[in-house]
Amino acid sequence: MKIFAFLIILCLQGFDILAEEIATIKISYLIKNSTEYNTFINKLESEKILFNDTIKNEEQILKDRELEINESKFLLSEEEYNNQINIFNEKVKIYQEKIEKYNNFIDKNIDINQKKIIDEIFLIVKDISIKNNIKLVLNEDQYFISSEKNDISQLVLSQLNSKKLNLEIIYEK
Repeated sequence: MKIFAFLIILCLQGFDILAEEIATIKISYLIKNSTEYNTFINKLESEKILFNDTIKNEEQILKDRELEINESKFLLSEEEYNNQINIFNEKVKIYQEKIEKYNNFIDKNIDINQKKIIDEIFLIVKDISIKNNIKLVLNEDQYFISSEKNDISQLVLSQLNSKKLNLEIIYEK
């Protein structure tokens, strides 16, 4: 569908469009190779390690408790046993909610900081386009194949890496 729309625009503009008026960028490449983004990801990985250590301890406590409950099955009355199972299931539920909340925290932080980078990429590409009289810039999702000479990703990356973007981990209160 995108290709069809592009072909219609191409036909309406005529065939006198010069290749120099079209550029391409690889947004995923820019994000992956952004110095600021990699610093942010490293900080996030450190957070993950701390969380994983904490969660492993909780997981081991739950496993130990499950084993205790199973071993005491024949020593407890059915009512006491079911009560212990219910308490255990509530603790497991809390544990799972904690993991889900943390995963959402990670996803939200990645999304927010990627948006900051994409916003900065937009400004850089806009500036490059104006300075170089580029009329159309496509990203890797909008074209099938392109000449490397049309790719301005390296130029964008060098400008992106020269900027301080203040990517940070955002903690919820």
